[in-house]
Amino acid sequence: MEKKIKYITYQTFPAKTANSIQTISTVKYFARAGLKTILIYPLRNWDSSNNLEKIKMNYGFQDNIELIGTIHPLPFKKIKPLERYWYLISHFLWSFFTVQKYYENKNEMYFTRSEWVFYFLSKKKANVIYECHQVSKLKKILVNSSLISNSSKVITLTDNIKKELNSDFNDRIEIIGSAYDDDFFFSSSMRKNEIVYAGSLLRFGQSRGLEILFDKSLNLNLKNLKIIIISSDEEGINFFNDLIGRNELNLDFHIISKINQKEIGEILAHAKVGLLVNNNTKHASLYSSPIKYFEYLASGLNVVATDLDSHRKLPLSDKIEFYEIDNIRSFESAIINAINKSNKNNSDIDNYSMSKRVDRILSLYK
Repeated sequence: MEKKIKYITYQTFPAKTANSIQTISTVKYFARAGLKTILIYPLRNWDSSNNLEKIKMNYGFQDNIELIGTIHPLPFKKIKPLERYWYLISHFLWSFFTVQKYYENKNEMYFTRSEWVFYFLSKKKANVIYECHQVSKLKKILVNSSLISNSSKVITLTDNIKKELNSDFNDRIEIIGSAYDDDFFFSSSMRKNEIVYAGSLLRFGQSRGLEILFDKSLNLNLKNLKIIIISSDEEGINFFNDLIGRNELNLDFHIISKINQKEIGEILAHAKVGLLVNNNTKHASLYSSPIKYFEYLASGLNVVATDLDSHRKLPLSDKIEFYEIDNIRSFESAIINAINKSNKNNSDIDNYSMSKRVDRILSLYK
């Protein structure tokens, strides 16, 4: 009998967020492992779709997976005031009814990024794995209640997340960080004098700290230097385009949006330095395992990163050029050091590919 895995998530598709890209990459590699793969999610946005050809085109893959886009007659994304409140209510209700409808039996494999889906599946003793990206009081309660079931397991992106869950069932919590997609990211021997930042510019409405690049006192004194910012974050793009327009800057900036993963991979493969910039919020300091970091490594980039605990704990972090947050001279020194270093391929990088990550996830199922 064909083995089946159902990935149930309160995300929606298509979307250009790092989380949605990671989810599609995960189900793609589930399918390549020989599993009948079903992705179940709500059609909660005006542009949400369960048209497989549209999803394939948006994310650049050809693997056959089954999409089940469920109706979403719930208030989240329909009522703007108190949106956070409506998210919590809608997430709970959608998870309950979706699990009731699509749970089949204990032999089937389930995967989710929703703590509520995890909770309801665990009550049914399902063979389920929950991927936890951050911690809240509610998540702690739901995760620990769910892990009472011996068939339930958790993967966390970082050691700090596992510690904060403070669970009595640590033997069923595995740390598996983010990964790059093998299909799109590679290293080239041909390098240009380019510094690249790829990712969202704002998180939870707060800047990640990329303004340091636009500081007029930044003095890199490097010939033919180009700075490329790649993002689908429209609010952040508008902010930085306005910043460039209002200031006379001595650096060559290029802000690029609406390109796919393959195109991003081509740019990274020929650049020199990748920026891993973040603020010092609790999420950034403790929970971060940025996908872009592994994409930079797979592309052979030298990495410049904000000096945060989460960045210090990243694999292969001994090669990172760290700088003190909001310290322009420290940032300047880190950039120059990274530009002047030769770009080298790391022999261990294959261990951080999505194909290897999915192998590790699948090994956790009974």
